[in-house]
Amino acid sequence: MPTLHVQPTRRWYLITLPPLSQSVSKNSPTSDIQTRAESLLRDENTLYEKTNTLSASDRSFYSSMLKSGTLKDKISTLCVLIDESAIHTVKSLDMLMGMVRKKSRHEALLALESMKNLMIETLLPDRKLKYFRDQPLGDPKVTSSHLIIWAFENHLKTCYFEMIRVIEALSHDVLVHVRQQMLEFIFELLREKPEQEQNLLKLFINKLGDQDKKIASKASFLVQKLLEVHPNMKIFVVREIEQLILLPNANAHAQYYGILSLSQLMLNKKQVDVANKLVDIYFAMFRKLLGINANNENDGNKKNKKSKDVKKGKTSGSKGKKANNNENKASLYVEEESLNSKILAAVLTGVNRAFPFAKIDDKVYDKNIDTLFRITYSGTFNISIQALVLIFHISSVKESVTDRFYRTLYESLLDPRLITTSKQAMYMNLLFKALRADKLLARVKAFVKRIVQTAAHHEPPFICGVFISLSKLIQEKPGLKAMMLQPEGYDVHDIVLESKTKKSKKRTITDVDADVSNTPDSSSLKYDPHKRAPQYSNADKTCLWELCPFIDHFHPSVSLYATQLLDGIQNTTEPDLQLHTLSHFLERFVYRNPKKKDMKETVAITNKASTSANMEVNVNSEEFWRTKIEDVPVDQIFFHKYFTQKLSSEGVTRKKKKERKVADNDKETDSEEEEEIWRAIVADRPEDKRAKIKVDTAESQSKGKRKSKRQKLKHLPTFASFDDYASMLDD
Repeated sequence: MPTLHVQPTRRWYLITLPPLSQSVSKNSPTSDIQTRAESLLRDENTLYEKTNTLSASDRSFYSSMLKSGTLKDKISTLCVLIDESAIHTVKSLDMLMGMVRKKSRHEALLALESMKNLMIETLLPDRKLKYFRDQPLGDPKVTSSHLIIWAFENHLKTCYFEMIRVIEALSHDVLVHVRQQMLEFIFELLREKPEQEQNLLKLFINKLGDQDKKIASKASFLVQKLLEVHPNMKIFVVREIEQLILLPNANAHAQYYGILSLSQLMLNKKQVDVANKLVDIYFAMFRKLLGINANNENDGNKKNKKSKDVKKGKTSGSKGKKANNNENKASLYVEEESLNSKILAAVLTGVNRAFPFAKIDDKVYDKNIDTLFRITYSGTFNISIQALVLIFHISSVKESVTDRFYRTLYESLLDPRLITTSKQAMYMNLLFKALRADKLLARVKAFVKRIVQTAAHHEPPFICGVFISLSKLIQEKPGLKAMMLQPEGYDVHDIVLESKTKKSKKRTITDVDADVSNTPDSSSLKYDPHKRAPQYSNADKTCLWELCPFIDHFHPSVSLYATQLLDGIQNTTEPDLQLHTLSHFLERFVYRNPKKKDMKETVAITNKASTSANMEVNVNSEEFWRTKIEDVPVDQIFFHKYFTQKLSSEGVTRKKKKERKVADNDKETDSEEEEEIWRAIVADRPEDKRAKIKVDTAESQSKGKRKSKRQKLKHLPTFASFDDYASMLDD
């Protein structure tokens, strides 16, 4: 009886075969050898069915399940048979693949999930499969076992490719849950096995452009999870996302989630190639977005002209429809602009993260620096801040853009959007980092003067942050103290007077006029706030007069910090904008332990400052009340006075209540004595003991007095009788 060439096993790729040379012979007759190998595989499967160790009852059970069982029973039976020895159950594998290709969505999904599990757990090795033509067919040591295993591997590779095509078709299904399930299948296959990883990665990245935001967001999340398991795939993921977002017809939705995924990549110093690629993609996206915005602005102007024509009286039916269409287009334009702003913000975030790890040529700098400066003027203020952050990083390496960067930053201080932006902490951090890095003291003084000038238009939190940061900046640059300590040294009259004393006393009017004309031009020494270049504004020749009004500011912290700046007192407070907001002030009136806030997203400039709010003592605690007023922060003196006065008034009130309570107790004692006297009088009248006694309940009219009962005699006379008086006199 013939025997099996290959012993049954769950994992066919672990079968040991005689070693062969790995070189592939191009002259070998592949088709003939492949036909023979497929024939050997069929014979091997037939022989396995005859010599199978299954009992008769098990065989009948499996056959009945495949014939008359439910769909789940059939799939489970096929999976059990394949799992025992896949190389000997090719028919079962083909039957399961037939179910995967069914048009019925329900049947295809059940079979596809089972096939996916089989591929991951049993069928696929931890290497890529090979086609039959890629095997060393020309080696003279090839045996029938080699041919059988190679034929099965070729068949399995074909089945797996067909399964991926089915997954691709279902990934575009109209039902959201089906597309989401396919996304999870693709992720699991890509994470566990290397087979067809290029096609799977393409399908995986394409889901970033799915119409449903939940699926696109889930795909972006799974990209990070995939790279945690396979960090070496990072460059390939970046290239696939590049092809997706830089397509000419790529929609903004796919671009947003693609850029968002790239901006979240974790980099290190060894991944210079990845960082360089990311920077190239980001700058390419910059140019593309700016081109889109320019086109949209032209379209928007045309739409505005059309809408104006409609308002002028062109209200016919067809033109009314056109107006509605224009309104719809305008709303779509607003949505697209909003999405483009989000994309631009994500791009800038990604550039700031990738730039420290990249090594870019000078040509790339010169090519893209103009793009960044255009963004600072054309984008929203939050985007402009991020663009300035990136330019500041570049200026630390390329000094040629330093002057242009400081000029742009100087102009941004006058932007009215700075008052309402949510990125004030980021802007302040950038501003004072740039000033600390600047080597031109005249330019730094110009910045300081304009900062204090514009601070008057801001809320107290921003002003306090500015003054604290200025105090720290003065400690690093002592030359700034001259703006508050030295008087302004230029005066035309003093210059003329000095020139007069040097010459003869006999001077004509024309001579004096000549001296004045020869003196330095006063206009060249005056402070010019309109200069574009801050170092030429002559701010270094003026005093910081703008700081004086803040001494009388209504906010106590602003007044204190301004006074400390003028007096040269170093401010050791950390610049936390949240400590001086109105919400933080009102939270002190909430007499309970506040919830711990997560400060990761925003506002604290330093981590130490973010915890200072939680370290404060509650203003209603005894520890705060007992603190000396000299040790209380200025912004909490109000609370200290309030609670101190409240405690003293409550002490007086408690004393009065105690005295009132003692007086009430005395009155109650007197009433009890009166009751006893009354009962004694009644008891001394024996003739009235037989009389009926009527008991009335008399309640006191004054508040706080207890209820009392008093017995009143029904037949008690109003006046005493003659006999009563006589007896009283005798007594």
